[in-house]
Amino acid sequence: MYLKSFMLTMVCLLICGVSSLSAAGHETIEHTWGGSPVYMTRVADNFIIMYDRSESMGDQFLDTAMTGLQAERRILREKNATLPDMNWMAGIYSFTPGVGTDNLTVYYPMQPYDKTKFHRVLDKMPREPKGATLLQQGLTELNKILPSLEGRTVIFLFTDAQYTPMAPYNSPSMIAAQLAAQYDICFAVMDAGAENKGLKQMQKIANVNDCSYMVSFADLLGNPEWMTGALFDMSDQAPTDGREVKMGQEWENILFDFDKYEVKPQYFAIIAKVAEYMRSHPKARIVLAGHTDNIGTREYNKKLSHKRASAVRDYLVTKEGIDPGRITLNGFGFDDPITSNETSEGRAQNRRVQGILIEY
Repeated sequence: MYLKSFMLTMVCLLICGVSSLSAAGHETIEHTWGGSPVYMTRVADNFIIMYDRSESMGDQFLDTAMTGLQAERRILREKNATLPDMNWMAGIYSFTPGVGTDNLTVYYPMQPYDKTKFHRVLDKMPREPKGATLLQQGLTELNKILPSLEGRTVIFLFTDAQYTPMAPYNSPSMIAAQLAAQYDICFAVMDAGAENKGLKQMQKIANVNDCSYMVSFADLLGNPEWMTGALFDMSDQAPTDGREVKMGQEWENILFDFDKYEVKPQYFAIIAKVAEYMRSHPKARIVLAGHTDNIGTREYNKKLSHKRASAVRDYLVTKEGIDPGRITLNGFGFDDPITSNETSEGRAQNRRVQGILIEY
């Protein structure tokens, strides 16, 4: 039995309404076409953005015209635009510039996530890199925030893998491990500096427990879905544990050739139908999830699945004029097949993008 046969079957659809399940029950979903219900389930209750604006973030990012800080800001704006609202508690803090021992600057104190407010705060965040990177102090000060939070918390740690060591603090990875042992947290390390000497410390933070991970800025730019999986999941089964849920409607899959992520012309009409529906229903949003067969490494297929979801998104945006802020992406590699990978026919069905239309 496949763990999640869940998510979306791409964009073909014209569904309808979304609802939040609560103790009071859930609203009836209305839709204009058939299809199967899909449940977007919140897997984290809180998230914290740790913003790095240190002096080293002023360095050029790879071969782009952006600095590391500019890339960080772009990633955060893109993520906020595409993130569905599932009643998280959220906060934005910075552990730079380094001044003294109390070093966690508050920009958006922990409160209910509000997309509009979040956007305004992100827009006003410091644009000039400045100061030392007192990561040890910043991580230590999370002890002031985490005790008051209920449920699981994801900490999105933006960093260029550099920090200013300072006694008597433990190493960043040791502090992170101590926090993970005390609280229900996951670290999502957003790395802008794969060549920097602090990389091993960042890798250790990303390995403090099973739910922590690291992803590069290069993968995140234009593809903020790499941050999405830590916050919500999708399934064709309604959860029974009272977690926050949004309901959408699943539709037919967009299939891909082996090791490819180009959208084939035979699916253009399907995408056009979805675009037409979205234009006539301004509150509709779409979630796209990419999948692969099981040939190749997990890391390679994870990236390929993201590219497939991105390709469908890009077609909707460039050819159909849909606002990218109305599209949420995710990629699952080969972890969620809908049929066996033992045959060529089965693998062909698993190379897909699923889509769900939801309406807020």
